[in-house]
Amino acid sequence: MNRVYANAERKYQGVFNYILEVETESGSCFMKSGGQLYMFIGLTRQIFQLPYPKAGEAIASYLHGMYGVSLSSLMGRAIYMHLHNHAFNTATKIELRRFAVYDTTSMTTYLSTYDGRMWRIDGGTPERATNGDDDVFFADDDGGVHVMPDIGPHGILLDRLVNLNYTVGIGGITPEQQRMALTVWLFALAFPDLIPTKPLLMVEGIPGSGKSAAMQLIQLALQGVSEPMILSRNKEDDFGVMLLRAPIAIFDNTDSYIDWVPDAICAYTTQGFWKKRKLYTNDDEHTIRPHAFVAVASKNPASFRREDVVDRQIIIRLERRDNFAPFETLKSEVLQQRSQLLGEYIWYVNEIVEHLRVANADAQANETTRMADFARFTRTVGAILHWSNDDITDLLTALASERDAFVCEEDPLVELLHKWIVYRARGYCSIGREVTLFELYNEVKFIADADGAVFYKSARQLAQKVRLPHVLREFDVEINIRDRQKTYKFWRKTDPHLTPLDGGVAGEQA
Repeated sequence: MNRVYANAERKYQGVFNYILEVETESGSCFMKSGGQLYMFIGLTRQIFQLPYPKAGEAIASYLHGMYGVSLSSLMGRAIYMHLHNHAFNTATKIELRRFAVYDTTSMTTYLSTYDGRMWRIDGGTPERATNGDDDVFFADDDGGVHVMPDIGPHGILLDRLVNLNYTVGIGGITPEQQRMALTVWLFALAFPDLIPTKPLLMVEGIPGSGKSAAMQLIQLALQGVSEPMILSRNKEDDFGVMLLRAPIAIFDNTDSYIDWVPDAICAYTTQGFWKKRKLYTNDDEHTIRPHAFVAVASKNPASFRREDVVDRQIIIRLERRDNFAPFETLKSEVLQQRSQLLGEYIWYVNEIVEHLRVANADAQANETTRMADFARFTRTVGAILHWSNDDITDLLTALASERDAFVCEEDPLVELLHKWIVYRARGYCSIGREVTLFELYNEVKFIADADGAVFYKSARQLAQKVRLPHVLREFDVEINIRDRQKTYKFWRKTDPHLTPLDGGVAGEQA
């Protein structure tokens, strides 16, 4: 029995050696990225994952079609295990990418064509290159579909993808400014390395506003497939992998609060990677580093209102449409026009790359917004689309105002402070009255409880909130240190800055 097994193993080893020799001569090699093993096929320039302990459909199909090896057979399984083990021991560590790469050194954009090739876009004439050229490798595992683009300014891209049913935002942003912001985000998808701190696109609207359809049509035009995802309470561990394999990550119907989402979104938009324990090990780690742009379509974005999450959002508001077209009809129309839509997108991207090369110094100017990368890119896109400097400045200001409004939209603090400052605690109103943090918390919470309003769980949360822009727009806040603890004084913007004597009111401002 042992002799039979040994003979079979020698046979399997011989077949594997033959396959390895053929693949090596044709340029195939093995790669490691994000804790996963991959095989780069020299003949087709495609990249297949080598999942453990059994093969995935792509590599199984290739081995069967190329060598007649069926992984359902004993020999096929043995050969695959030899292949996997060889890859484990020899793989070169690289970064596999999805959809788009921007090389900040050569100032060149690469877009996958989803057929083992890619577009090299350097400001001249866009040209087809082979996957792996210039050390750029696309995994092409994000579901994208190949189409040959008709490159040129067809005049249909923006009308089709960014003309939505906008409404004036709570912070005052206009429909035209929202259209401009979505246009910038659309082109930013091709420059993930130029904008390392990814802005989150928040598309809010009531049912029937077309928010989900709008995001899916962008996916269809650029990738040929629409795959919206759902966030749920038990998906926290998968979030990094979801983003890794979704360069345009559309989260739909995220309408209820999920406690892990604010931390995960904030970590991604600021840090951009996760450390994960490698499977079947106790302490080995690998880094998951997505380059995804995230868009959220929601009618109640409760999970995204935390200040540090909102700080990196682009917020657009949609109102209900007066008439409706079936999504399948819209999908069919975009797919029919996809060659022109993608071709015009590549044409615009090429214009942006050329402008970056010519005016790179101007593109590095300092910005006053926290999303400085996005602001600089907005100026580049604005130059291509002939927006005035005033229009761009107004747009960036409007986006910041909308973020401020979004934070306080469901925050009761401003209203509660207005009631508290004139409430006569112990016979005195609180205009200019010095209070400790815990006095402030207890007094405001008393009013919140009386009104049936949901208030913060701790005084520490209140201390963070009173310094936010939406509060400071309504109140002047003075913070002092007394006996090694902070004290606070509040005045409405219309109040003279008089301090009460002996706890009383200076004058009768209330």
